[in-house]
Amino acid sequence: MNQAYGRGSVAALTQVLAPTFGADEGIDWELLSARWKTRFPGDYIAFMRTFGAGGMSDSLEILRPLSPSDGIADGMSSATADARDQWPPTTAPASAPANANAGDAVIAWGVTPAADTLCWLTSGADPDLWPVAVLRASLDAPWTVYPMGMAEFLHRLILGDLDRCPLGEATLWAAGTGRFLHWREEERRLQKGIDPWTVQPDPLDNIEFDGP
Repeated sequence: MNQAYGRGSVAALTQVLAPTFGADEGIDWELLSARWKTRFPGDYIAFMRTFGAGGMSDSLEILRPLSPSDGIADGMSSATADARDQWPPTTAPASAPANANAGDAVIAWGVTPAADTLCWLTSGADPDLWPVAVLRASLDAPWTVYPMGMAEFLHRLILGDLDRCPLGEATLWAAGTGRFLHWREEERRLQKGIDPWTVQPDPLDNIEFDGP
């Protein structure tokens, strides 16, 4: 019998990724579900309430699933559109369910500076059973499916508890711990002229660039 991915996994994740600089994103989940025409996984909802959207160790950005009508860029929609342009792959990845060939079968929830896109493979009616699908566009076989939820995937990424590093950006791989900054805290530090991650003066602050 199938079991939901990630039950309690956000609590486990906080042991290696402290939510000190996290914040409840305050999402209206009913409204969001109506917009996307689907519910979202329980571990993602718990993550948004515990951490919110933001950066992990300056190497992975967890996307905000808000509407552009909120006046804030909707990274989830744009990343999802890009990922759907490359799904389904010519050769189905291992662990991909047989019914996952529809072009709208992925929803993106994270991106890295190495152009990795972390998605759910939304092939089933129960979001708590959606596996993680990672797109690494630079590879000949760009998609890999991991039979686990988002929070468990992040936990195992940080612990190095997967067969190999699943991302082109390897900062978090087997790091033991990670750091999280809510996007508002990142913005606050930038506005003060501080690099959000080093907490040192931003070397690009106050530099004027010539126009075209």
